[in-house]
Order: sequence, then structure tokens, then C-alpha cells
Amino acid sequence: MRIIGLTGSIACGKTTVSNYLISCGFPVVDGDRISRDLTATGSPSLQQIRQVFGDDILYEDGSLNRRRLGRLVFSDPAARQQLDDVMAPFLLSATRQQIEAAHASGARLCFLDMPLLFEKGYDRFCDAVWTVWLPLDLQLSRLMARDGFTQEEAMSRIRSVLSSDEKAARSTRVIDNSDSVDQTFTTVATLLAEELNAPEPAARPRRARNYESSVPTPAPAAPAAPVRVAPPAEETVTMSRPESARSRQKPRKAAWRMPVWLKTALISASVLLAVGITALILMNAFLHTCEEKHIAEQKSIDRQYPLPVAYIPLIEKYAAEYNLSPAYVSAIIRNESSFNAKAESGAGARGLMQLMPDTAEWIAHKLQLSGYAFERMLDPESNIRFGCWYLNYLSRLFRGDPVAVTAAYHAGQGQVKVWLSDPLLSEDGYTLTQASLPEGPTKNYVGRVTRDYGIYQEKYFTPVELPADPDPAASGS
Repeated sequence: MRIIGLTGSIACGKTTVSNYLISCGFPVVDGDRISRDLTATGSPSLQQIRQVFGDDILYEDGSLNRRRLGRLVFSDPAARQQLDDVMAPFLLSATRQQIEAAHASGARLCFLDMPLLFEKGYDRFCDAVWTVWLPLDLQLSRLMARDGFTQEEAMSRIRSVLSSDEKAARSTRVIDNSDSVDQTFTTVATLLAEELNAPEPAARPRRARNYESSVPTPAPAAPAAPVRVAPPAEETVTMSRPESARSRQKPRKAAWRMPVWLKTALISASVLLAVGITALILMNAFLHTCEEKHIAEQKSIDRQYPLPVAYIPLIEKYAAEYNLSPAYVSAIIRNESSFNAKAESGAGARGLMQLMPDTAEWIAHKLQLSGYAFERMLDPESNIRFGCWYLNYLSRLFRGDPVAVTAAYHAGQGQVKVWLSDPLLSEDGYTLTQASLPEGPTKNYVGRVTRDYGIYQEKYFTPVELPADPDPAASGS
């Protein structure tokens, strides 16, 4: 059985590849799941963690507060090393058990899914290593969109381990996940075919620590034994004439016969040539289909995610003034009005960011604007300015939690405060996750904004370092 290491930096798509391998029927040893099982309530490893970090990292029922422990170890390298020292022997033992179970089941391939495969030395168990790779800018935008991190929080997690480029340099194969999911699965299927067609060694060698493959080459096949042709049996005669009485015939030149080995070689070459030509035709057709599909997908995205050129300077101006991401503001506008500056809801909300009359009047008062009238909300610049101010206000009110801010923009501040006070929906009383929100329009709205935020970030805006939050007093709150 060959063991293939599967790794990748955070938010690069390793879990997507791992789930695909499981769906194909291959055993996958999941390091993250092993760690989670090892820290279940009452486990020996959890007791050691409590002894090192204290009771503060546990809930009242004795279970592990993973969010609090994560904040601690990602901000303190010494604390992270302490956690690694506690978990290392438990993780190693459980990993070996699962590898042996996969071997006993008769599997030809077993995948070792470890985000810290190189960092913790687990590559020594592997015959080959696959790394799921993304460029840094795309990795950063996907991590921020997926987990709602600020750019600083996302970069702290990316920098805490080997970069995608470093992992790729140490790997046997690299899976580029920057294209579509279908393209990623096609790459994985090709790698699986290579591994399954590789000869099975008598004894599985370990990969050297310099990350060079040590797969033995198969012994050459023994030459086929020559075909022995029995001579024809002599014809039995009952009487022979004297030699002088026999008619002498001129010897005929024997016809040339193609050797069997040459005939076999020519047939094999013809079959291989036909197969090669067929494969080339099919591959060209497949690539052409993929290219057409990619172009169609891009055109579809361009139609679904427009950004009128006239609005870009206004969005960038007021997003910068109120410490917001312009991609996030664009996602809000798309879901509120689809960039229709004259949009007006049945409840009376107006403009690009769909501001209600009382909310707009309150913002105008905070901005100390004279001569305000609600008709100004049909003006794109005024509407974007008011909407960005309100998002900044919600961000300071809910401590920058992106899910809480987005939910409050849709459902109102009061509703979000009720959800935060419910321990079943918020672990710490300050943050929410999309999964924890009650089923309904607000949960769907948060999911759409989060998705669109990542798309607008990738298509129209380059990530930049955001300035520090402004003084609340300066914003007039």
C-alpha cells in the first residue's frame, strides 16, 4: 500500500480535495478530525491541556472552548509549542493505528490529510506528497470571505505555518486550485491514475528527508523463450528407385516468411498508434470543451456581478473614509438594489443601499447636514455616503464581527443583540457565525453577501492594508 501525504496552507482547498478522495472510496486519515476526537470531553489529552492552560479554556460542561484556545495559540508562539508538545504523542499513535487499519483492509492507496504535514514531520510516513496550492492574494481573499477574518487576522494565520509556495517546493505533486472545482477534480483524477498504475513494490520504501522520491523501478521482464518448431515427419516409403532413375528437379527458392516477433511488434505498434491518435483527439475535444465552459462561466459571472464604472470612485472614496472594504460595500449594494440608484422597496427604503427614512434622517443628524431631505437618497453619492457611515457605526457597535454587522444591516440592531445574548447562537456573546444564525431571510442574506464579497474582491479590488478604526467621537456617534 502506498501512502500519499495531502497538505496545503489554510483556505487553499485541501478539504475539497480530501472529500473528493473519500467520495472515490479511498481511505483518508484526517489529522484535524483525529485532533478533534482526541480532545473530546474527558479524554486524557484534554486533561493535559487543562493542566497546561488552565480551566479558562474549558466550557462549564468540561468541553474544550476551541475558539478561545485558538486565539491564544495563534497569538503566542510559546503557547502553540506547549499545545503541540501535549498533542504530539496522542496524534502520532492515532495516526499510525488508522494507517495500519487501511493497510489491513487491502487498500492500494491511503491518504494522510495533515495541514502541518511538513511542520510536524509526518511526511516521513509518505511515499509521495500532494500539496493543494493557491497564490497568496487569492488565498487571503478566500480566507477572509470564508471565516469573516480581517486582513490582519487572516495574515496572522497564514504566516503561522509554511507558505503555499514552500509546501509546493517540498512536494511530489502540486494541485493548482486557483481555477474551477471541476478543473481541480480533473487534476486529482489524473494523479490518482498515475498512482494506481504505478508498480506495487515488494516492501514500501520511506521517502527520504530531502523530499526525493524513492520508488523502485520494476525489474525488466524476462525475454520470451524462443519458439521451437518440430521438423516435419519423414514420409514412409515402401520402395525406392535407384538414384540414377530419379528425375532431378531444380531447387526452388524458399518464400520469405515474416518472423513472429516482427509481426507481433508491428501489430502492437499499430494498436498503440491508433490508441494514441484516439486519445489525442479526445483530449483536444475535452480541452476545447473545458475552455468553452470556462469562457461561459466567466461571461455568466460578469453578467451576475456587474459594477457600474460610475460608482467605483464613490464606493472606494467612502469605503476608505469609513474604514470599510470596497468589495464588501459592493456586495451590500448588489444584494440591496442590484445597483439601481432609483430602487424603492415596498417598506419605503430608497437608493443603492436601501436606507429607510428614519435611518437616513438619523444619519443626516449625526453628520450635521443642513437642508437634508429624504429625496437625496436617490442621489448615488449621498446614498453610498450614508450607507458606508451606517456600516461603520454597526462595525464599531458589534466589535467588527462581519456576520453580526451584515445581519444587523438586514434585520436591525435589536434583533442581532437578541441573538448575541442567546448562548445557543453565540459562544462568547460578541460574535456570530452564519451557521449559528436561525434559518430565515437574514441567514440567507448573510450567506449571499459573504459569497459576493469574495467575488467582488477577486474581480475588481486588490486587497490593501486598511487604516485603523477611527475615533468613534470623530464619526459623530
